[in-house]
Amino acid sequence: MKELFERLEILKSTDAITENAQIICHKTIDAYVSQTEAANYQMLITHLAMAVTRMERNEPLNAPPPSIMKEIYNSPNLEEAQRRVKWIEIECRITIPREEKEFLYMHFVAALTA
Repeated sequence: MKELFERLEILKSTDAITENAQIICHKTIDAYVSQTEAANYQMLITHLAMAVTRMERNEPLNAPPPSIMKEIYNSPNLEEAQRRVKWIEIECRITIPREEKEFLYMHFVAALTA
């Protein structure tokens, strides 16, 4: 997990992500990532930090390709991925647009499948 926190610190120190994005990622790591699973969550945490930053900076959002989402929506881990994204919204008092939710579903499904 140390690597995840270090990555966030680097992104924050270069102004690639906002302070709020860093805080949200820390909460998510604390809630869902164990030391043995940290490597599985690198893409998710990086994407979450960048997604929150894009939302806060009103930058354009893009959804993942429909072909990938078709596979994600058929995953047995989808329900858990959706539950975790909902937790992020509630816990961090943010509303995540559909485009970013889909990317987060994709990354959570990948992490849960690994």
